[in-house]
Amino acid sequence: MKKLTLRFRLNIFTMRTSIQLTLFISFLITPIASGQCGQNYDREVRRIIKKAEKLPHEKTRIVFAGSSTFRLWDNMDESFPDYEVVNAGIGGSCFDDLLRYKEQLISATNPDILVIYEGDNDIVNKEGGKLRSVSTILNDATKLQEWIQLTHPELPVYILSPKPSPARWEHLARYKRLNEFLCAESEIVFDYHFLNCWPYLTDGNGQVDSTCFISDMLHLNEKGNARLGAFIGKVISLAPHEENILNSFIDNWHLAASLADSAAYFGAFFNDESIFQGTDGGEYWTAGEFRAWAVPYFRRESAWTFEAFERQWYRKGNTLWFNERLDSPHMGKCRGVGVVRATGNRLKIDHYSLSFEVPNEVVGDLVPLATPERIEVLKYQQELDDFYTDSTTSPLKPEERAAFHGHEFFSYNPEMVVETQIRVLENEPWFNMATSSGVSREYRRYAKATFELRGQTLELFLYQSKRLMAIEEYQDHLFLPFMDKTTGVSTYGTGRFMDITKPEGTTMVLDFNYAYNPYCAYTGGYSCPITPKENYIDLEVNAGIKAPASH
Repeated sequence: MKKLTLRFRLNIFTMRTSIQLTLFISFLITPIASGQCGQNYDREVRRIIKKAEKLPHEKTRIVFAGSSTFRLWDNMDESFPDYEVVNAGIGGSCFDDLLRYKEQLISATNPDILVIYEGDNDIVNKEGGKLRSVSTILNDATKLQEWIQLTHPELPVYILSPKPSPARWEHLARYKRLNEFLCAESEIVFDYHFLNCWPYLTDGNGQVDSTCFISDMLHLNEKGNARLGAFIGKVISLAPHEENILNSFIDNWHLAASLADSAAYFGAFFNDESIFQGTDGGEYWTAGEFRAWAVPYFRRESAWTFEAFERQWYRKGNTLWFNERLDSPHMGKCRGVGVVRATGNRLKIDHYSLSFEVPNEVVGDLVPLATPERIEVLKYQQELDDFYTDSTTSPLKPEERAAFHGHEFFSYNPEMVVETQIRVLENEPWFNMATSSGVSREYRRYAKATFELRGQTLELFLYQSKRLMAIEEYQDHLFLPFMDKTTGVSTYGTGRFMDITKPEGTTMVLDFNYAYNPYCAYTGGYSCPITPKENYIDLEVNAGIKAPASH
């Protein structure tokens, strides 16, 4: 210290000019180096806005908002030649300053991409004589993030980590903790990216590379800015491609279903334990279960068709999730929510949930339709359609199957669900029931079913087939053919059928919504039972399946 004082005295005259210049520069950068947050930056903000307004905005505009690390980056334009650059850096600023001037520095500068550098001064800023806590800094950063998400939801935002610097190396632990928190916070939203610049400003041992800094050991020199610019530029250039890749992955998954490409569709799932949740209440499958269920669909030219017209992505580390709006020719407007894993260079679906879009105005009308009983009937109707369209199960000839577009059903009718008294008949003889081919089949009456419907007491006989009774799995099977006033008018002329399981007691429920047509209603070559006249109901049973259009 004595030597310094002596040297100063010896050179007092010759050094006066240099000392004055040094003091002047020191005065200018003191706010920058001291990290005094909460200053009045109105003049600086106005300057930045004026500069932004003069730019033509003919290219993608990047706004760099932050402290002196940006403010002193003189050749920022040269570092990002493919973009229109707005340097909105303000020396000495902190997160709460950017939060305070957010409308001017973010909204008014109109960025297409926003890069934020704050936290460096926050770390060394004192409040009440104590250093600001990391949690307080993070709270300001979170408020800023929430505001950006609310006001600029489509804006890609990049949070640049507070950099390592020799001048503030004593605060290393606080820097690392803040960066960890900023990284975790940024991972919540897809278009919010955390950029860790430490690997580019430190050596292989984790020590700061002093050759990247000017003499104050706080701000970057040309070398440091070049490294930072190359890093930021690379990440920004890859980001749109990242979202395009994600969108293509999901679009191709939907396309695989429309092309009935089972391998591509189910190969997109992470594994057989991944989950698919469909619109039906019972459709909660593992991918393996879903594949087995969907076999008939993928034997067709197209399994199903959904096309996305809106999609948003979110991420947390290697896990991404999205929501999308879909259009479908058979289901109308739908919504999908999915979770995707990124493993190496592969993307895989871990969970997907499909649902209908239902306007609030019609929810009240739809709730009564969503009864478990009705849902089960609709599932049965879908399964019946699938049975007829699947080449491995359909009774139809190929040309008939190609022309088949599904059955026509009556709307679900809860009135046609009746409680029935059952009287088992003893020692009933076998008899020949007539068939459409002229070949008779042996049946016998098993029981008489008595029920009330529309104020009438009605009776129907339940039959056993001698042929089916010889098969173990049909030991408890009962056959219920019937005709009514719709027969030959809106329903098939020889009647409709129902399959019944033997009741354990003397009562059972008959649901005529499950009534179906015999094969003979659709194709030739089968011997279909003709309903006995004793099973005629003298009223309209407007439930179940209708007659094919050709009959």
